[in-house]
Amino acid sequence: MSRLICGGAAGITSVTVTYPLDIVRTRLSIQSASFVALGQRDANEKLPGMFKSIVLIYRNEGGVIALYRGIIPTVAGVAPYVGLNFMTYESVRTFLTPEGEKTPNALRKLVAGAISGAVAQTCTYPFDVLRRRFQINTMSGIGYKYTSIWDAVKVIVAEEGLRGLFKGIVPNLLKVAPSMASSWLSFELTRDFLVGLEDN
Repeated sequence: MSRLICGGAAGITSVTVTYPLDIVRTRLSIQSASFVALGQRDANEKLPGMFKSIVLIYRNEGGVIALYRGIIPTVAGVAPYVGLNFMTYESVRTFLTPEGEKTPNALRKLVAGAISGAVAQTCTYPFDVLRRRFQINTMSGIGYKYTSIWDAVKVIVAEEGLRGLFKGIVPNLLKVAPSMASSWLSFELTRDFLVGLEDN
């Protein structure tokens, strides 16, 4: 339980600090495609970069609040995601540790990391879908504008079914499982190295 709470608090902190960059990343990844008239944009037209995008969002879409649009479903997803990740990793790591040993080998740590990432991502993926929908909610030409989180859930389920809340989860899991496996292994190796230095 303490791993779950500490992981959740860490997730909320990191999201709050970096969220404007997340919105800009989402915008930059889709801005070259015009939702209104695909292919009609001038090929020589220069698209705004990271800093200009932040300024434009701030100036045209409602100030600081615009830079944090969609943060509620993000926090609602990230806090349990990071918490579940920590909790699941520690539980699986303990389960995979051979009797009489203090820690599992590198391969078992990789397996524990992959499982923890997959479990946490599957449980919280609908929040990720909502986050991305809200980040582009005010862009022109994308169709329906969601008025609230509940409105977004109702519209997605009505038009796309429950599967709509899990769109894209398979490629996401294919990314998250190895990513979390390598992250946890790197964390363990780095921690052991630093603890070893302290002991010496």
